[in-house]
Amino acid sequence: MTIALKTSSGKEPKMNWAVYKTALIADLLLVSSGIILVWPSAVLPKLRSNDTEVNPIGRPITPVENSTIMASSAVSALLSFFLMAKLSDAIGRKMSMRVLAIVDTCILTVLAFATNIYVYTVGFLMLGFVSSGVFINVAIYNSEISEDKNRAWIGCVVGLMIPTGNLLGYIFGALLDNVRNYTLFCALPAVLHILLSFFVVESPPYLVCKKKKSEALTALEKLRKTKNFKDIEMEYRLMEEFNVSGDPKKQDTFAIFRCASARKALFLGFVLCTTQQLSGILIVMSYIVIIFNEAHASLSGTTVSILFGIVHISIILVAAFIVNRFGRKPLILFSSLGCSISMIFLTIYFYMNDHNMPIINSIRWIPIACIMFFIVSYGMGLGPIPMVLIGELFRNDLRAVGVATITIAECLITIISQFLYPILTVSYGVYLSTAVYAVSTLIGFVLLLVLLPETRGKSFMEIQKILSK
Repeated sequence: MTIALKTSSGKEPKMNWAVYKTALIADLLLVSSGIILVWPSAVLPKLRSNDTEVNPIGRPITPVENSTIMASSAVSALLSFFLMAKLSDAIGRKMSMRVLAIVDTCILTVLAFATNIYVYTVGFLMLGFVSSGVFINVAIYNSEISEDKNRAWIGCVVGLMIPTGNLLGYIFGALLDNVRNYTLFCALPAVLHILLSFFVVESPPYLVCKKKKSEALTALEKLRKTKNFKDIEMEYRLMEEFNVSGDPKKQDTFAIFRCASARKALFLGFVLCTTQQLSGILIVMSYIVIIFNEAHASLSGTTVSILFGIVHISIILVAAFIVNRFGRKPLILFSSLGCSISMIFLTIYFYMNDHNMPIINSIRWIPIACIMFFIVSYGMGLGPIPMVLIGELFRNDLRAVGVATITIAECLITIISQFLYPILTVSYGVYLSTAVYAVSTLIGFVLLLVLLPETRGKSFMEIQKILSK
């Protein structure tokens, strides 16, 4: 928790850029994660190639090897969620991020020179540990260094970092026609973070928790340059009081299953994340180049992937501005229905393409239109809103357990989805996978239409009363 307060003169302090610069340095790790997320889109076509000049392994990888690489990072992320939270509390947010950046750089360097499929598998297994640590530490760090007045803006920027990494990955995946160079490029944001991390401070609330008063005051001075020392001391005292008052007895983990409102929140959170993951977003991002090249669309997969990234970033910006005006539920419903419609038309197209129907040559534009509509729909709701809603649905003492439980379930869904997609595609065709996504998202739409409450403008107490009915 961070504390917002006025200056000793009674006026709000002027904006200073120190906290924004600090947050952006932390966000570099998310950019790196975003690039890695679309690494398969640029590299897997080469690993599937018979051309030994572009394929460092020297032979095409099998569908099972493909699936293993894709699922390995999700497996390790699932296993390391609570471990990385413990690491953050043990050595601090700043040091955790630096260690993760160093490990990230080392792994990607090894992968850049790898010539063995097992190195890729182990490498992505380790990248899963890094990714879970990055998400946890960057989110906590940015929340703890910010003030109430700028936390929303910083949160919006965090939401843009992974799509920005996706876009950079698509662009440089097209420009760097070499697995080694592209994989080394993936490490660049992490390297920048390592260098710039020496110019940022540790989280003041973390230092307060560790009873390092002088270091906490120094960190606050650097982050609150428009405040005088009296105001900084006041903020420190409030943090110290919150640290003392926020040390209740440990909450029983299984209490979440005994509370009616928490059980309903858990179910809604599960539906939200399941609908998000089974909308097809991860597969679209990872396989967009392969999908469009195999569909013989009017534009290349590389070109569409770049357009995809630009539209994705633009739509998230739009969603950030309109969510409080239109509400969470309407945007989620529009988003899930739009994603389902996109996948339905993609299913029809790929079915006709696989069966060589004559009409296919005159409708090569359909995949492009479907993917663009998909990312508009996804970016308006299913992308940015589920985690906001999940944070609002749980009462304070059960929020951490609830979010952790849903995150683990989300990772399991990701593992299954990423493992099965290549196998189903080879065995039955792309259209079967897109059909599964279409049906899953449509089911999510119906459940959310009936069960999801609108939380706009409501306090936590009001939301709990709704869920308790």
